[in-house]
Amino acid sequence: MSSFIGHSLAAWTIHKSIGFSPHKTPTKLDRLLWLGWLILVAVAPDLDAFIPALHSSAHEGLRITHSLLSCQILPILTTLFLWIWGLRKRDLLIAGLQVSSIGFSQIILDLLVGVTPLPLLWPLSSQIFKLSFGVLPSAGKLHLSNYYLYYNLLIELGVLAPLSYCTCRLSVAKQLTWGDRLTILFLILISARFMYFAYGLSR
Repeated sequence: MSSFIGHSLAAWTIHKSIGFSPHKTPTKLDRLLWLGWLILVAVAPDLDAFIPALHSSAHEGLRITHSLLSCQILPILTTLFLWIWGLRKRDLLIAGLQVSSIGFSQIILDLLVGVTPLPLLWPLSSQIFKLSFGVLPSAGKLHLSNYYLYYNLLIELGVLAPLSYCTCRLSVAKQLTWGDRLTILFLILISARFMYFAYGLSR
């Protein structure tokens, strides 16, 4: 699976790209609280590692929090809460799109690691899915003395951080200068290089 930092970066990127807050005139605190919630939505499926009832060992080895349905439970509840709170029409649609995309980002990043099979169709089916390759490293074991924790995190950020910048830049740019285009091309090449590193890791 990807690291908490990788999933958090994905949530931040989607948040910045869509550029939405449920408040009409949000304060800095409002934006931080909304971003904090979106990050929680992004990392929530990985809490199965700490909650015995959700752990794969309690479900015949299946990571049930990593299905297409499970990763949308919090987004659906969030959208419902915002509707009850009074959000309507376009604002509700954008908020729902933002939080739903962040929910799916968990599945996409973990699939791109190419290590852990995921029960994408659970509870309808126990069939598991895994890519035969990976362009992201697996998250290292959470231990401060673990060398691979930092090594894999560096590779992960090398892949995701340039793409995050490019996505955010493209979302706000009305017209790209040649400098913008060259910067984006350079960053994509950096990301591709780190993907190559990740691709070559043993799995």
